[in-house]
This record gives sequence, structure tokens and C-alpha cells, in this order.
Amino acid sequence: MTPRALLVSLRDPHDPMSLQERRCFADRAELPIDAVDLWPMAEGRPDRGRLAGYDAIFFGGSGAYSVLDDVPWIRDGLRTLVDVAELRVPAWASCFGFQGLALALGGEVIRDDARQELGAYEIALTDAGRADPVIGVLPPVFWAQEGHHDHVMGLPNGVTLLAVGQNIRNQAFRVDGTPFYASQFHPELTVETTVERFLHYAALYAEPGAADAVVTHLRSGLDTPEMGSVLGRLVRG
Repeated sequence: MTPRALLVSLRDPHDPMSLQERRCFADRAELPIDAVDLWPMAEGRPDRGRLAGYDAIFFGGSGAYSVLDDVPWIRDGLRTLVDVAELRVPAWASCFGFQGLALALGGEVIRDDARQELGAYEIALTDAGRADPVIGVLPPVFWAQEGHHDHVMGLPNGVTLLAVGQNIRNQAFRVDGTPFYASQFHPELTVETTVERFLHYAALYAEPGAADAVVTHLRSGLDTPEMGSVLGRLVRG
């Protein structure tokens, strides 16, 4: 039987990148994926019974939003992240989801535009990451796609750090005693899907007229082939 997977979308459902994100997770996990939108006027927060019925749950980015925005649907997203951790459903939260999970569990998140990351960055597994059955499929040092202004400065208690970066240290962790993983980088993205997403959000990241130079920079980045198997290993072991 094909595993059932859910994407909890933290984007405006009218944003074309909501569909792109769903496609990226589905391609990487090699699964059809249901989706639920938390944005206002959308479906609202899924209850724990619904969440428990899935074999894997994914959380992604948010476009123009920050986990530090004090709005009801973001608070719903933080509660949903905790629900999934407590239910111990296999899950992966990237970017906004990573920051949200860290914040919801008591960690520290800040916004620092001067240290934003966009494009391919070199990341290193920790000893725990190299020994992990899911993320440990990656090389000890690997390239991953990034795109964020907010940073997890302090990890919460009860998590294990799995990967670190030179620019932003905290890059991935696992919630102890659960199959819930979270990463600042995007395991669902490649160089080309990062470019696709950037072009949609160019006004957020680039000065007028600078988008072409940023696209050139993004396309010069590297992909890690093993990244394509990480989400599948989460779901299928």
C-alpha cells in the first residue's frame, strides 16, 4: 500500500509556490501528497486525529511570512508542529517549519537580514547526523538549498543537532524520541526549483534590476545527489 503523506502548507493558498512546494515534496518523497492550508480563509488547522492517519507529514516555507509574526494562522502552525511531534508521526519541517518547530519547543529565533542565506550552502553533518538512519545518507559535507532571513539562534531542549553551517550554525535537528526531523535547508529543492521559487519572490530578495545577477549566482550552486533520497528514507526506512 502506498504511504499516505500530508503537506501542511504555511503559504497563502493563492500563491503559485504553494503548488510548487507540494510538487517538490512529492517528487523528492516519490509520493502523492495531500495538502492542508493554514492561511486565513483556508481549511484551518487539522485535528490530531487527522494528523495521526498519515504515514508522513511535511512542513515547508512561507513566502513573505515570518514565524515571529503574531498572527493566528502562524500560531496554529506552531501548535500543529507540536501536535505532530507528540503524535510521533514521521515528519520533516524545512525552513519556516524548522524555525517554527524550534520556536514552538522553546528555542530562540531571530530575524537578521544581514545574514540571510539564498542558494546553495555547504553544510556538515554532526557525529549524530552521520549516525542517523535518515539524514545520514548524505555525505559528511554536502550542498543544500537555502532561502531565509530568520535564524534559529538557540535550539530547544529535547532535540539533537544533526547538521551545522559556517554562516548559520543550526541547520538540522531531530526531536528526541521521535521520527520528526527539521532543517533550515530545503531537502525538497534543487538548484532549478530554487531558481523557480526565487523568480516568483524576487521582489523580497533582490534590489530592482538585480534579479538576473541573483539567478546567475543561484545557477552556479551545487546539488547533492543523495539529497533526493532523504525524504524517501524518512517515509520508507
